[in-house]
Amino acid sequence: MSTKTLRKRIALVAVSALGAGLLSVVAVPSANAAAGNTTVDSLQLSTTASTTGEGAASQTVTSQRSSGWIANTGTQGTVTGGGIRLSGGAAGTGIVLAGAKLAVSVAGNTTSATGVSLVAVGGTLTSVTVDNPDGTTTLTPAVNGTSTIATVTQDGTTAARLAARFNVSAAAGTTATISAYSGTGITGTTTATNGTLLGTWTLTVASASASGVYAPTYSSIYQQTAITKGTTAGGNAGTYVGSYDVTSRIANGKVGVIVYELADAYGSAVTSGTLTATATNGATVRIVDTGADAQAGAYSATTSFHSLALSNTAYNGYIVVNQPVANTAGSTTVTITLDGTVIATKTLNWNGDIASLVVDTTNSNSNFKNGADLSFTGGLAGVIYVAKDAAGNAVDLAAAPTVTSQTGSMVGASLAAITGTTNGAIQDAVTGYGYNTMTIPSSSLTGKGTYKLKVSNGAGVSIYSQEVTANVSDSTGLDSFVAKWDKDSYAPGEIAVLTVTGKDTKGNVIADGTAAAGLSLTVAGSATAGFTAVGTACTTSTVFSGGKFTCKYAANTEGAWSYSVDVTTNVNAQSPTVGALKITSGGAVSNADVLKAIVSLIASINKQIAALQKALLKK
Repeated sequence: MSTKTLRKRIALVAVSALGAGLLSVVAVPSANAAAGNTTVDSLQLSTTASTTGEGAASQTVTSQRSSGWIANTGTQGTVTGGGIRLSGGAAGTGIVLAGAKLAVSVAGNTTSATGVSLVAVGGTLTSVTVDNPDGTTTLTPAVNGTSTIATVTQDGTTAARLAARFNVSAAAGTTATISAYSGTGITGTTTATNGTLLGTWTLTVASASASGVYAPTYSSIYQQTAITKGTTAGGNAGTYVGSYDVTSRIANGKVGVIVYELADAYGSAVTSGTLTATATNGATVRIVDTGADAQAGAYSATTSFHSLALSNTAYNGYIVVNQPVANTAGSTTVTITLDGTVIATKTLNWNGDIASLVVDTTNSNSNFKNGADLSFTGGLAGVIYVAKDAAGNAVDLAAAPTVTSQTGSMVGASLAAITGTTNGAIQDAVTGYGYNTMTIPSSSLTGKGTYKLKVSNGAGVSIYSQEVTANVSDSTGLDSFVAKWDKDSYAPGEIAVLTVTGKDTKGNVIADGTAAAGLSLTVAGSATAGFTAVGTACTTSTVFSGGKFTCKYAANTEGAWSYSVDVTTNVNAQSPTVGALKITSGGAVSNADVLKAIVSLIASINKQIAALQKALLKK
């Protein structure tokens, strides 16, 4: 049980003795008030409810009683002996009813002549008593004329203890405080604070009209993680759920969960009234006040309306909601009321059963290697798929698809078993897709082939993907390559793209994930001249995808630059691909070409002038 739930249940005992509408408390003076706090230098406040409507201190801490205590709202102090103990100057906070009668006690230390004091603001101290552990002298407490300060000084070597009943007189909505001090400087009521502060309680006085009345600010009503039928909704109710809703779509067949914890403006549990839940669109609903009941509730939610009377033991729990139409995507709005007043509405959405399965051919591998399995180190042969319901929502899958309807080179192909995230991941609705590694058996089959994926839905019906065409290369690896640039000439600043394609000994496209081992690639240039690699440079670790890989270079300085491309690990030796590329400002025309054209033009003009002169002279 959480700390907050514990203090609420303690508060319930105090409130239950008052009765509905009877929030004022009349205290009967107690004649048996005595210390009972044996922990030196500490202030004890009893949180145990009086069953007679009076607050009383006792020789024994566990017998002390308080009337009108509601809740501890702070984190300071130690819960002990039926109360909360402060020391070291700690500041406690709590909620009390108007007219509360609280048992308090303070113990000093063993230093000779140590005095202890209780100082009240917003109330008075009555039934003030002392406990003289030494028993050598009868000690008499000093109380000031307004009954707001009480002190006593020890006469021996054992700490004196002072107890009293703090009668709260502060008005609703205000605060009252009770503080305790200890020290040799405390010699009477005028010097009550001339010591070390042991602790202070600041108590907010609750309004009778607000106590026990639902307050949304201090309550929790939130949609939580859905559960599988037959399991229990746990870890939420009774622990003051954080202020968040889980709005993800609920998997087909699972049970929606709304957790509630109702509190008043003082953070105390609302323990009376009728809570109801109504669901739309044919969904069924049930309110269950403990996690253990949520399992049964998931099956017994047979109607769209359910109600529950709140009580001291049933003030928080779950609302479980079943899917409107089995195996069908849909939604429901759950309206929650308290005594006829709407306090929350929650819309829950379900996915339907699997209706379609599609292989994402754009992002999946399409070229496989004969005999490739999980030891294929060139890269995963990934097959990515998406399963959806009839409404187009991605759904959760209970298991990975299987390969079926194989033809040609894909006969015998299968998806590897998933171990962790190494070989793939089963689709979930949040991710929206799944993936697996394709394994190809060692055989004589190469070239084209086809396959489908298959899953079973909740009704046991097989759902098939579209037919996918794939290619299988032989197991010997790369046999030939072709290197080609996207252009023969580039302007400065352009990106030049080199594409290298590869095939096996039978002319099939090389398998995806095959590394370009033995790649020898030289393109003339430096950081300031020629061509320089951009992005990820092509190396012997570069892998083929779709039968090719590309390398990119920035064109820098004008001129003619050579290149050489070779893959030395081919099955059959192949000569390197060599050549030259131009970088020119005018696309295919360089400055040198322009100058040459100008010179040629001038020469042509000169020839024409000479010819004209010759013709004129003949006349």
